[in-house]
Amino acid sequence: MTDLCWECQKNNNLINRTVNCEEEKKTATLQRQEAHLQHVKEERTLYKKQVADARVVVADGSLKLGRNDPCSRECVMHYSFDFAQQIHYPSNPLQPGPMYFVDLRKCGIFGVCCEGVPQQVNYLIDEGMTSTKGSNAVISYLHHFFENYGLGEEHLSLHCDNCSGQNKNRYMLFYLMWRTLHGLHKDISLNFMVAGHTKFSPDWCFGLLKQKYRRTQVSTLEDIARVTVESTATRLNMAQLVGSESQEVFVPSYDWQTFLGAYFKPIDGDVGIKSFQHFRFSCEEPGVVYASKRQSDEEKKFNLLRSPNTLPPVELPEELTPPGLDAERQWYLFDEVREFCSEKGADITCPRPTVPNPKKLVAEESDVVLEQKVKRRK
Repeated sequence: MTDLCWECQKNNNLINRTVNCEEEKKTATLQRQEAHLQHVKEERTLYKKQVADARVVVADGSLKLGRNDPCSRECVMHYSFDFAQQIHYPSNPLQPGPMYFVDLRKCGIFGVCCEGVPQQVNYLIDEGMTSTKGSNAVISYLHHFFENYGLGEEHLSLHCDNCSGQNKNRYMLFYLMWRTLHGLHKDISLNFMVAGHTKFSPDWCFGLLKQKYRRTQVSTLEDIARVTVESTATRLNMAQLVGSESQEVFVPSYDWQTFLGAYFKPIDGDVGIKSFQHFRFSCEEPGVVYASKRQSDEEKKFNLLRSPNTLPPVELPEELTPPGLDAERQWYLFDEVREFCSEKGADITCPRPTVPNPKKLVAEESDVVLEQKVKRRK
């Protein structure tokens, strides 16, 4: 009953409806479901194998997440990444009644898990720091992770889900190609979990984080970061603030779409990308990506470069300015949410805005108009 795979549900419904049908139809329906489950098993086996290989690399415990030079270690390392469902703050485990009806401040979570260590870096994203979960944000967080937490591996393996807006799109392929072109990795494999069967290590880390969060009173992003680190005794979860409540940027976001789109071309459109589950890049074949629908299928070769003589520069794209909170949202937090914060956190999470209250301006304008109407009638 908890199976969220739409393919499984459709097949199971067909199986239930073929109880009194002829044997040929029953057999065909069962074979369809068996083929799907076999595909799921193959992909799960690949994921487990790559995780196991990564653990062998760091079995002696000498490698730690931190700043390491690119391609400084001749090894294969595996990472998984995903977004978690956003959380809200301030938060109180006793939840006062009125708090349930208030639109609290939001905090997004993007996790990159290194199963070999194992540790996960959780990027805590205040609602004022980003207005999207699109490819620009995902690539920017991944780039920051490789620069500040990567192990310096030469060979990289990645796993993620099939969300086309975040992961499975042309810009993610362009970015990974850009890394191999400039020697940041020698080769990269990007693998997507089967839709509906995407439970993996980041979900485990998110679950531990949220267990601690639900039992702890938090008022600020710093409180959420502390809860993240303290969610396990082994420090499995690490916290990285993307920015502060006052819009101070710690992890910059870049316009990767505009930057990479000028030098690379898509694989027969994004529809073509969605039909593949595995992608492979190598520095030995600049601009070339190999794609396959299943691990056991023959790979197809695609050239992503618009011009083989024009490579994208190694410099980073233009930095994007965080959208911040509009005046109406700032005043809402101050008027409606501030009372639920701790004394220390009130001026951090819900400070008094320095901009005029748009609702009061509208009300004042309405009063002026009303006075003018009354005067005209007199």
